[in-house]
Amino acid sequence: MTERRLSASDVSFGAWLQQRRKALDLTQGELARRVGCSLSAIRKIESDERRPSRQVAELLADHLRLPPDQRGVFLRVARAEWRVDRLPPPAPEARSVPSGLPCPATPLVGREPELAALARLLNDPPCRLLTLIGPGGIGKTRLALAAAARQQAAFCDGVAFVALAPLGSADFIVPAIADALGLAFQGQVEPRLQLLRHLNDKHQLIVLDNVEHLLSGAGLFTEILERAPKVKLLVTSRERLNLQGEWVFEIQGLPAPPAGQVEQLDDYSAVALFVQSARRARADFELTADERPATASICQMVQGMPLGIELAAAWTSVLSCREIAREIERNLDFLATALRDIPARHRSLRAAFDHSWRLLAPDERAVLSRLAVFQGGFSREAAEQVAGATLPSLAALVSKSLVRRSESGRYDLHEVIRQYALTRLAEDEPHCLETRDRHSEYYLGLASGHDKKLKSAAQQAAMRELTFELDNLRTAWRWGITRGDFESLGRAVRALGWYFEVAGLIYDGIDQLELLVQALNARPRDVNTDRVRGSALVQQGLLCFRSGDFDRAQERYQDSIAILRSVNEQALLADALIFSGTLAHLNGDYGEARARIQEGLSYARAANDPWFTAYGVYNLGHVESLAGEYETGYAQMQAGLRLWRELGDPHSISLGLNFLVETQVALGRHEEAVASMRESLALCERTQNRWGMGTAYRYLGLARLATGHWREAREHLQRSLEVFGEYFKGWDIARTLIYLGEAEMMAGDLSEARTTLLNALRLAHDIHASPLALDALLILASLDARVGEVERAWLLAACVARQAASAAGTRARADRLCAELETQLTPGQLAALAARAPAASLPAVTQVALA
Repeated sequence: MTERRLSASDVSFGAWLQQRRKALDLTQGELARRVGCSLSAIRKIESDERRPSRQVAELLADHLRLPPDQRGVFLRVARAEWRVDRLPPPAPEARSVPSGLPCPATPLVGREPELAALARLLNDPPCRLLTLIGPGGIGKTRLALAAAARQQAAFCDGVAFVALAPLGSADFIVPAIADALGLAFQGQVEPRLQLLRHLNDKHQLIVLDNVEHLLSGAGLFTEILERAPKVKLLVTSRERLNLQGEWVFEIQGLPAPPAGQVEQLDDYSAVALFVQSARRARADFELTADERPATASICQMVQGMPLGIELAAAWTSVLSCREIAREIERNLDFLATALRDIPARHRSLRAAFDHSWRLLAPDERAVLSRLAVFQGGFSREAAEQVAGATLPSLAALVSKSLVRRSESGRYDLHEVIRQYALTRLAEDEPHCLETRDRHSEYYLGLASGHDKKLKSAAQQAAMRELTFELDNLRTAWRWGITRGDFESLGRAVRALGWYFEVAGLIYDGIDQLELLVQALNARPRDVNTDRVRGSALVQQGLLCFRSGDFDRAQERYQDSIAILRSVNEQALLADALIFSGTLAHLNGDYGEARARIQEGLSYARAANDPWFTAYGVYNLGHVESLAGEYETGYAQMQAGLRLWRELGDPHSISLGLNFLVETQVALGRHEEAVASMRESLALCERTQNRWGMGTAYRYLGLARLATGHWREAREHLQRSLEVFGEYFKGWDIARTLIYLGEAEMMAGDLSEARTTLLNALRLAHDIHASPLALDALLILASLDARVGEVERAWLLAACVARQAASAAGTRARADRLCAELETQLTPGQLAALAARAPAASLPAVTQVALA
């Protein structure tokens, strides 16, 4: 029987949803995974047993690919505000997928047979890892781009392009792919796992360009294929990957005329490319009868290699084709390393570069060799500062196809040319060392110059600029360590540490800082190196803190405090004390937290550091609030927030808004708390701050919980967990679960509440977060009281009330609960419980609760 296509007028919402899902070739399980809800929830929605929450409806709209003009209608129908007949037909219209491919500056010449063959392979289901191999300059990248462009409509999630040539290590493949996919790493989960989870349900083609120098990391590609069954990889490399699932496609040169042929040259794409390239170098170039034999000879000598053809054609502005051919004939050895069975007389690709090199003026050679130290391109200013490149010299190299200039004004070298030029630079060791030193000094200076910008209204622009230069920054950092340039490294360390924090590159930052710490540990101590070591340990401690490794973070903070005290570096000591104090109050050590933050705040003020002053003022207020001084804490937190607003730092403003809510709720400022979270959510959406957004939904849930809106509170708290996903763990998840468990209890879902609270308690216990464990135990005590377990409830509440790590608000609630329960107990029961209470330590009570 043929399935009837339903219109919106004759279906329920559940049936419409089911038809839409099937039209997109999604199972109920696949849709549930994408939305982040249970399979049971999707089944109930499709059978019209329930309607989705607004948050789930928004996610359904995303994954059912509702066009923007239909999204609002869908959301209102989903919430039963409008009739189903307002929806369009369930079957989605064909949609265009945004291109994730760079746009080449020139048209592709020839390659139609290769494109047809690649299309057949990419359309073959078993072929999921296709590697284009060939020597450098053969045109692998250009062909891969053209093949991928023709596949865009075949992949629901489009095509992405990942440029791997600038990477110096296989460790950076994961961040490079994530950047191309627009994936921002968040939280403590390893970036590799975040990438694999992101790709799990994607239907996408990913082009991985220039892999040959990163083959040690090729195992990632196998993991992607295993974890993401609808993803295909199109790889370019000079060598095959030697992976089990790899399909290899060899790229040859463009068809060139046979030796001696001068007729019908227009039929050969190698000649067509030469003519096209020559006309870019000299607009009036014509392939005359006199030039035809030499042109054919050039194409034959480079065997149709596109890069060799383009480099040769670039010189038609100053040489005849016959002169170019004679120059190449003197040193044509370009195939020796790629095709081992070719006679020695066929030369190598180096011939084209040697020829170009010989024709350069001495100052042009010096500039080109210096430009080779850049990774991932460079600006005109950087070229001038590092390589001494003037605008005329850059223009000359661009005109000779040795340097490329993008529409944005940025420059780069083809990777093969860069490697060739780098070997030339290495021939003069003093010249090479001087250039690398300049490169390192320039980019470390660039980083240090962004320190204040990263903590201001210019934060997002500064983040984009540093991310754009990340490959150069990594190279400069490593060279600075190699050369022992600790003065420059010390000036850059605060900016780079905060960059890694805001960018979510937590583990990358820890590793980069570890390189510096280990290098400093290997040197004799002095005041200057201790200052740098202390600063590096502070930044590494912050990143360890964000990763959830509290023990290592505290160790780094303690070491940095001792080192910076020994050199009396109070400005940097402010960083260590304030960050360390923040960690202390999360562990329930409020007195120590207050002392450290107060001392750090005095140093920050003395150094006239407004950002750390704001951080100290705000967190000192947070400690006061946790100690029960709500009015004082509120005033100080607002003062810190005002300072952040003056600076314009969006990352810190959202943090300040979020953690103010607990105090606002304690003071009954409920509507103010809701407004704060609306502002924070808008800010986090604009800056793509996933951690901030998850935190804002948590505290919006708390604000609604405090006013008795149980259902709305649950929706916000569940949304918080959805946003956090599997990218965050530890403290944030435990805190959200505690609020969710209380909301579930207040709504009457006692069994679900107990499960949620026990999960929160277990997590708090595992991460040694005593304040969180005590909060969870208090709500469990309230739950026990509701089901008549009065004695157990009293014992839990009494334990919470006695613990110094309990926040003042938690301790007061525990005292009130004990008083209420005592009215339900006999004198004998109370006496027995009082006798047991001293032995009811936090670990013991936790074990009983979890049993």
